[in-house]
Amino acid sequence: MRFRTDINGLRALAVIAVVLFHFNPPWVRIPGGFAGVDVFFVISGFLMTSIIFRGLENNNFSIIKFYISRANRIIPPLMAMCCVLLILGWFYLTPVDYRILGKHIAGSSGFISNIFYFKESGYFDAGSHEKWLLHTWSLSVEWQFYIIYPVVLVVLKKVFSFNSIKKILVIITGCGFVFNLYISYQNPTYAYFLLPARGWEMMLGGLAYLYPIQLNENNKKYCQWLGVLLIIAAYSTMGEQDMWPGYLALMPVEGAFLIIIANRHHSFFDHPILQRLGTWSYSIYLWHWPLVVIGYYLSIPYFEFVGLPISILLGYLSYRYIENRKVSTKSVSIPRQIITSIPLWLIIVVGGALLRWYLNIMVSLLIDFQPV
Repeated sequence: MRFRTDINGLRALAVIAVVLFHFNPPWVRIPGGFAGVDVFFVISGFLMTSIIFRGLENNNFSIIKFYISRANRIIPPLMAMCCVLLILGWFYLTPVDYRILGKHIAGSSGFISNIFYFKESGYFDAGSHEKWLLHTWSLSVEWQFYIIYPVVLVVLKKVFSFNSIKKILVIITGCGFVFNLYISYQNPTYAYFLLPARGWEMMLGGLAYLYPIQLNENNKKYCQWLGVLLIIAAYSTMGEQDMWPGYLALMPVEGAFLIIIANRHHSFFDHPILQRLGTWSYSIYLWHWPLVVIGYYLSIPYFEFVGLPISILLGYLSYRYIENRKVSTKSVSIPRQIITSIPLWLIIVVGGALLRWYLNIMVSLLIDFQPV
Protein backbone atom coordinates (compact mmCIF):
# COMPACT_ATOMS: atom_id res chain seq x y z
CA MET A 1 0.00 0.00 0.00
CA ARG A 2 1.33 3.41 -0.96
CA PHE A 3 2.22 5.95 1.71
CA ARG A 4 -0.91 7.89 2.67
CA THR A 5 -0.01 11.53 3.29
CA ASP A 6 -3.60 12.18 4.37
CA ILE A 7 -3.28 9.60 7.17
CA ASN A 8 0.08 11.03 8.19
CA GLY A 9 -1.50 14.49 8.34
CA LEU A 10 -4.36 13.02 10.36
CA ARG A 11 -1.79 11.76 12.88
CA ALA A 12 -0.55 15.33 13.17
CA LEU A 13 -4.10 16.58 13.78
CA ALA A 14 -4.44 14.01 16.56
CA VAL A 15 -1.12 14.62 18.33
CA ILE A 16 -1.50 18.42 18.17
CA ALA A 17 -4.85 18.15 19.97
CA VAL A 18 -3.57 15.79 22.68
CA VAL A 19 -0.43 17.82 23.39
CA LEU A 20 -2.26 21.16 23.52
CA PHE A 21 -4.95 19.64 25.75
CA HIS A 22 -2.38 18.42 28.25
CA PHE A 23 -0.24 21.58 28.31
CA ASN A 24 -3.41 23.68 28.28
CA PRO A 25 -1.81 26.96 27.14
CA PRO A 26 -3.90 30.09 27.86
CA TRP A 27 -3.67 31.27 24.25
CA VAL A 28 -5.47 28.23 22.81
CA ARG A 29 -8.08 26.09 24.53
CA ILE A 30 -8.90 22.63 23.23
CA PRO A 31 -11.22 21.18 25.89
CA GLY A 32 -11.78 17.98 23.93
CA GLY A 33 -8.20 17.44 22.80
CA PHE A 34 -8.13 14.07 24.53
CA ALA A 35 -10.24 12.81 21.58
CA GLY A 36 -7.04 12.82 19.55
CA VAL A 37 -6.38 9.39 21.07
CA ASP A 38 -9.61 8.13 19.48
CA VAL A 39 -8.34 9.34 16.11
CA PHE A 40 -5.11 7.41 16.68
CA PHE A 41 -7.15 4.28 17.41
CA VAL A 42 -9.01 4.53 14.09
CA ILE A 43 -5.74 4.98 12.20
CA SER A 44 -4.19 1.97 13.95
CA GLY A 45 -7.19 -0.20 13.13
CA PHE A 46 -7.04 0.75 9.47
CA LEU A 47 -3.30 0.12 9.12
CA MET A 48 -3.28 -3.15 11.06
CA THR A 49 -6.22 -4.52 9.12
CA SER A 50 -4.52 -3.65 5.84
CA ILE A 51 -1.32 -5.42 6.90
CA ILE A 52 -3.06 -8.54 8.19
CA PHE A 53 -5.55 -8.93 5.33
CA ARG A 54 -2.90 -8.45 2.64
CA GLY A 55 -0.84 -11.14 4.32
CA LEU A 56 -3.79 -13.50 4.64
CA GLU A 57 -4.83 -12.97 1.02
CA ASN A 58 -1.27 -13.71 -0.14
CA ASN A 59 -0.97 -16.69 2.25
CA ASN A 60 2.25 -15.29 3.72
CA PHE A 61 1.02 -13.74 6.97
CA SER A 62 3.05 -14.59 10.08
CA ILE A 63 1.67 -13.69 13.50
CA ILE A 64 5.14 -13.76 15.07
CA LYS A 65 6.60 -11.45 12.43
CA PHE A 66 3.61 -9.18 12.86
CA TYR A 67 4.30 -8.97 16.60
CA ILE A 68 7.99 -8.31 16.02
CA SER A 69 7.20 -5.61 13.48
CA ARG A 70 4.90 -3.84 15.94
CA ALA A 71 7.43 -4.23 18.76
CA ASN A 72 10.14 -2.84 16.49
CA ARG A 73 8.31 0.47 16.24
CA ILE A 74 6.67 0.76 19.64
CA ILE A 75 9.08 -0.67 22.20
CA PRO A 76 12.48 1.04 21.59
CA PRO A 77 11.23 4.65 21.96
CA LEU A 78 9.06 3.64 24.92
CA MET A 79 11.95 1.91 26.68
CA ALA A 80 14.27 4.83 26.02
CA MET A 81 11.80 7.19 27.68
CA CYS A 82 11.36 4.81 30.62
CA CYS A 83 15.12 4.55 31.05
CA VAL A 84 15.48 8.34 31.15
CA LEU A 85 12.70 8.57 33.74
CA LEU A 86 14.37 5.90 35.87
CA ILE A 87 17.66 7.77 35.82
CA LEU A 88 16.13 11.16 36.59
CA GLY A 89 13.82 9.66 39.18
CA TRP A 90 16.77 8.14 41.00
CA PHE A 91 18.09 11.62 41.75
CA TYR A 92 14.94 13.67 42.14
CA LEU A 93 12.08 11.46 43.35
CA THR A 94 11.35 10.33 46.87
CA PRO A 95 11.67 6.58 47.54
CA VAL A 96 7.88 6.20 47.56
CA ASP A 97 7.44 8.07 44.28
CA TYR A 98 10.33 6.15 42.73
CA ARG A 99 8.75 2.86 43.72
CA ILE A 100 5.47 3.95 42.11
CA LEU A 101 7.38 4.99 38.98
CA GLY A 102 8.99 1.54 38.83
CA LYS A 103 5.57 -0.08 39.10
CA HIS A 104 4.17 2.08 36.32
CA ILE A 105 7.19 1.43 34.10
CA ALA A 106 6.69 -2.29 34.60
CA GLY A 107 3.03 -1.89 33.62
CA SER A 108 3.92 0.18 30.56
CA SER A 109 6.65 -2.25 29.49
CA GLY A 110 4.21 -5.14 29.77
CA PHE A 111 1.47 -3.11 28.04
CA ILE A 112 -0.95 -3.48 30.93
CA SER A 113 -0.69 0.08 32.26
CA ASN A 114 -4.28 0.77 31.26
CA ILE A 115 -5.35 -1.88 33.77
CA PHE A 116 -3.17 -0.28 36.47
CA TYR A 117 -4.69 3.15 35.89
CA PHE A 118 -8.21 1.77 35.70
CA LYS A 119 -7.75 0.36 39.20
CA GLU A 120 -6.12 3.51 40.57
CA SER A 121 -8.27 6.45 39.45
CA GLY A 122 -9.89 8.23 36.53
CA TYR A 123 -7.98 9.86 33.68
CA PHE A 124 -9.12 13.37 34.60
CA ASP A 125 -8.60 13.10 38.38
CA ALA A 126 -6.39 15.66 40.07
CA GLY A 127 -3.77 13.04 40.92
CA SER A 128 -3.27 12.16 37.25
CA HIS A 129 -0.63 14.89 36.91
CA GLU A 130 1.59 12.95 39.31
CA LYS A 131 1.68 9.84 37.11
CA TRP A 132 4.63 10.01 34.76
CA LEU A 133 3.37 7.32 32.39
CA LEU A 134 -0.38 7.90 32.45
CA HIS A 135 -0.40 8.45 28.70
CA THR A 136 0.88 4.92 28.03
CA TRP A 137 -2.61 3.55 28.74
CA SER A 138 -3.45 4.07 25.07
CA LEU A 139 -0.32 2.16 23.97
CA SER A 140 -1.41 -0.73 26.17
CA VAL A 141 -4.87 -0.73 24.60
CA GLU A 142 -3.36 -0.75 21.12
CA TRP A 143 -0.88 -3.50 21.95
CA GLN A 144 -3.62 -5.68 23.46
CA PHE A 145 -5.56 -5.18 20.23
CA TYR A 146 -2.46 -6.10 18.19
CA ILE A 147 -2.11 -9.36 20.14
CA ILE A 148 -5.73 -10.48 19.88
CA TYR A 149 -6.81 -9.19 16.46
CA PRO A 150 -4.48 -11.19 14.16
CA VAL A 151 -5.13 -14.39 16.09
CA VAL A 152 -8.89 -13.94 15.67
CA LEU A 153 -8.52 -13.26 11.95
CA VAL A 154 -6.25 -16.27 11.39
CA VAL A 155 -8.73 -18.52 13.18
CA LEU A 156 -11.67 -17.08 11.22
CA LYS A 157 -9.80 -17.61 7.94
CA LYS A 158 -9.60 -21.34 8.64
CA VAL A 159 -13.39 -21.52 8.88
CA PHE A 160 -14.92 -18.72 6.79
CA SER A 161 -14.41 -17.03 3.45
CA PHE A 162 -13.08 -13.47 3.27
CA ASN A 163 -16.54 -12.09 2.54
CA SER A 164 -17.93 -13.85 5.60
CA ILE A 165 -15.07 -12.58 7.74
CA LYS A 166 -15.81 -9.02 6.65
CA LYS A 167 -19.45 -9.40 7.67
CA ILE A 168 -18.44 -10.91 11.00
CA LEU A 169 -16.17 -7.93 11.67
CA VAL A 170 -19.06 -5.56 10.97
CA ILE A 171 -21.13 -7.41 13.58
CA ILE A 172 -18.27 -7.38 16.10
CA THR A 173 -17.78 -3.65 15.56
CA GLY A 174 -21.47 -2.96 16.11
CA CYS A 175 -21.56 -5.10 19.25
CA GLY A 176 -18.44 -3.34 20.52
CA PHE A 177 -20.05 0.05 20.06
CA VAL A 178 -23.21 -1.07 21.89
CA PHE A 179 -21.09 -2.41 24.74
CA ASN A 180 -19.24 0.91 24.83
CA LEU A 181 -22.56 2.74 25.22
CA TYR A 182 -23.63 0.45 28.07
CA ILE A 183 -20.35 0.42 30.01
CA SER A 184 -19.82 4.18 29.62
CA TYR A 185 -22.97 4.69 31.70
CA GLN A 186 -22.27 1.88 34.15
CA ASN A 187 -18.52 2.33 34.69
CA PRO A 188 -16.96 5.36 32.93
CA THR A 189 -13.43 4.56 34.14
CA TYR A 190 -13.64 1.05 32.69
CA ALA A 191 -14.94 2.47 29.42
CA TYR A 192 -12.13 4.98 29.21
CA PHE A 193 -9.17 2.70 29.89
CA LEU A 194 -9.97 -0.84 28.79
CA LEU A 195 -9.92 -2.53 25.40
CA PRO A 196 -13.46 -4.02 25.37
CA ALA A 197 -14.91 -0.49 25.32
CA ARG A 198 -12.29 0.90 22.91
CA GLY A 199 -11.87 -1.94 20.44
CA TRP A 200 -14.76 -0.81 18.23
CA GLU A 201 -12.83 2.35 17.35
CA MET A 202 -9.96 0.32 15.90
CA MET A 203 -12.39 -2.10 14.32
CA LEU A 204 -14.14 0.77 12.54
CA GLY A 205 -10.79 1.83 11.15
CA GLY A 206 -10.43 -1.72 9.87
CA LEU A 207 -13.80 -1.49 8.13
CA ALA A 208 -12.53 1.58 6.28
CA TYR A 209 -9.99 -0.73 4.65
CA LEU A 210 -12.36 -3.65 4.10
CA TYR A 211 -15.16 -1.56 2.58
CA PRO A 212 -13.52 1.16 0.47
CA ILE A 213 -15.82 3.59 -1.32
CA GLN A 214 -15.03 4.90 -4.78
CA LEU A 215 -15.59 8.66 -4.88
CA ASN A 216 -14.92 11.30 -7.50
CA GLU A 217 -12.59 14.16 -6.62
CA ASN A 218 -15.34 16.56 -5.52
CA ASN A 219 -16.96 13.99 -3.27
CA LYS A 220 -13.56 13.08 -1.85
CA LYS A 221 -13.06 16.73 -0.92
CA TYR A 222 -16.47 16.98 0.75
CA CYS A 223 -15.98 13.69 2.58
CA GLN A 224 -12.57 14.74 3.86
CA TRP A 225 -13.73 18.16 5.02
CA LEU A 226 -16.76 16.67 6.76
CA GLY A 227 -14.37 14.39 8.63
CA VAL A 228 -12.15 17.32 9.58
CA LEU A 229 -15.15 19.33 10.81
CA LEU A 230 -16.36 16.42 12.95
CA ILE A 231 -12.94 16.07 14.57
CA ILE A 232 -12.59 19.81 15.19
CA ALA A 233 -16.12 19.87 16.61
CA ALA A 234 -15.16 17.12 19.04
CA TYR A 235 -11.99 18.96 20.06
CA SER A 236 -13.81 22.23 20.63
CA THR A 237 -17.11 21.12 22.19
CA MET A 238 -16.27 18.07 24.28
CA GLY A 239 -14.83 18.38 27.78
CA GLU A 240 -13.73 16.48 30.87
CA GLN A 241 -17.27 16.60 32.22
CA ASP A 242 -18.67 14.63 29.28
CA MET A 243 -19.14 10.88 29.37
CA TRP A 244 -16.36 9.36 27.32
CA PRO A 245 -16.14 7.48 25.07
CA GLY A 246 -19.90 6.74 24.90
CA TYR A 247 -21.85 7.95 21.88
CA LEU A 248 -19.92 11.22 21.81
CA ALA A 249 -16.81 9.39 20.61
CA LEU A 250 -18.62 8.91 17.30
CA MET A 251 -17.65 12.48 16.37
CA PRO A 252 -13.86 12.05 16.19
CA VAL A 253 -14.07 8.37 15.24
CA GLU A 254 -16.45 8.97 12.33
CA GLY A 255 -14.41 12.01 11.38
CA ALA A 256 -11.23 9.94 11.11
CA PHE A 257 -13.17 7.21 9.28
CA LEU A 258 -14.43 9.69 6.66
CA ILE A 259 -10.96 11.15 6.10
CA ILE A 260 -9.52 7.67 5.55
CA ILE A 261 -12.41 6.67 3.28
CA ALA A 262 -11.97 9.85 1.22
CA ASN A 263 -8.42 8.78 0.35
CA ARG A 264 -7.67 12.20 -1.07
CA HIS A 265 -4.19 12.48 -2.52
CA HIS A 266 -3.66 16.24 -2.47
CA SER A 267 -5.01 18.41 0.34
CA PHE A 268 -3.90 20.64 3.20
CA PHE A 269 -2.74 17.47 4.97
CA ASP A 270 0.23 17.50 2.57
CA HIS A 271 1.64 20.61 4.23
CA PRO A 272 5.28 19.92 5.22
CA ILE A 273 4.72 20.92 8.86
CA LEU A 274 1.80 18.51 9.24
CA GLN A 275 3.77 15.77 7.51
CA ARG A 276 6.72 16.18 9.86
CA LEU A 277 4.52 16.29 12.95
CA GLY A 278 2.67 13.23 11.71
CA THR A 279 5.93 11.36 11.16
CA TRP A 280 7.16 12.26 14.66
CA SER A 281 3.72 11.91 16.27
CA TYR A 282 4.37 8.70 18.22
CA SER A 283 7.60 9.99 19.75
CA ILE A 284 6.06 13.41 20.45
CA TYR A 285 3.18 11.68 22.20
CA LEU A 286 5.62 9.64 24.30
CA TRP A 287 7.70 12.57 25.50
CA HIS A 288 5.13 15.32 25.96
CA TRP A 289 3.38 13.90 29.02
CA PRO A 290 6.50 13.51 31.23
CA LEU A 291 7.23 17.15 30.41
CA VAL A 292 3.69 18.10 31.47
CA VAL A 293 4.28 16.26 34.78
CA ILE A 294 7.62 18.06 35.28
CA GLY A 295 5.91 21.42 34.82
CA TYR A 296 3.21 20.42 37.31
CA TYR A 297 5.69 18.80 39.72
CA LEU A 298 7.90 21.90 39.86
CA SER A 299 5.01 24.40 39.53
CA ILE A 300 6.78 26.20 36.70
CA PRO A 301 4.74 29.20 35.46
CA TYR A 302 4.12 29.45 31.73
CA PHE A 303 5.81 26.09 31.27
CA GLU A 304 3.93 25.49 28.03
CA PHE A 305 6.23 27.97 26.27
CA VAL A 306 9.14 25.66 27.08
CA GLY A 307 7.37 22.31 27.20
CA LEU A 308 5.73 22.48 23.78
CA PRO A 309 8.89 23.10 21.73
CA ILE A 310 10.88 20.62 23.84
CA SER A 311 8.19 17.99 23.20
CA ILE A 312 8.57 18.46 19.46
CA LEU A 313 12.38 18.47 19.70
CA LEU A 314 12.48 15.28 21.78
CA GLY A 315 9.93 13.73 19.45
CA TYR A 316 12.15 14.49 16.46
CA LEU A 317 15.29 13.16 18.18
CA SER A 318 13.48 10.04 19.33
CA TYR A 319 12.18 9.37 15.83
CA ARG A 320 15.49 10.16 14.15
CA TYR A 321 17.78 8.12 16.37
CA ILE A 322 15.55 5.44 17.93
CA GLU A 323 12.18 4.90 16.27
CA ASN A 324 13.55 5.09 12.72
CA ARG A 325 16.22 2.46 13.38
CA LYS A 326 14.71 -0.95 12.79
CA VAL A 327 15.92 -4.43 13.64
CA SER A 328 15.58 -6.80 10.70
CA THR A 329 13.56 -9.93 11.42
CA LYS A 330 15.65 -11.71 8.80
CA SER A 331 19.07 -11.02 10.31
CA VAL A 332 18.10 -11.68 13.92
CA SER A 333 16.30 -14.83 14.94
CA ILE A 334 12.89 -14.14 16.46
CA PRO A 335 13.34 -16.32 19.58
CA ARG A 336 16.69 -14.65 20.26
CA GLN A 337 15.11 -11.19 19.93
CA ILE A 338 12.44 -12.05 22.45
CA ILE A 339 14.82 -13.72 24.88
CA THR A 340 17.44 -10.97 24.80
CA SER A 341 15.15 -7.92 24.90
CA ILE A 342 12.63 -8.66 27.65
CA PRO A 343 15.03 -9.59 30.51
CA LEU A 344 17.15 -6.50 29.85
CA TRP A 345 14.31 -4.14 30.66
CA LEU A 346 13.08 -6.28 33.53
CA ILE A 347 16.56 -5.99 35.02
CA ILE A 348 16.57 -2.22 34.56
CA VAL A 349 13.12 -1.73 36.07
CA VAL A 350 13.18 -4.28 38.87
CA GLY A 351 16.90 -4.11 39.54
CA GLY A 352 16.90 -0.30 39.67
CA ALA A 353 14.06 -0.24 42.17
CA LEU A 354 15.70 -2.94 44.33
CA LEU A 355 19.06 -1.16 44.28
CA ARG A 356 17.43 2.10 45.31
CA TRP A 357 15.61 0.29 48.13
CA TYR A 358 18.83 -1.38 49.29
CA LEU A 359 20.82 1.87 49.29
CA ASN A 360 18.08 3.66 51.22
CA ILE A 361 18.24 0.99 53.91
CA MET A 362 22.04 1.18 54.13
CA VAL A 363 21.99 4.99 54.36
CA SER A 364 19.36 4.88 57.10
CA LEU A 365 21.44 2.35 59.04
CA LEU A 366 24.51 4.57 58.81
CA ILE A 367 22.57 7.60 59.96
CA ASP A 368 21.05 5.74 62.89
CA PHE A 369 24.35 4.11 63.89
CA GLN A 370 25.71 5.46 67.15
CA PRO A 371 29.31 4.53 68.07
CA VAL A 372 29.86 3.12 71.55
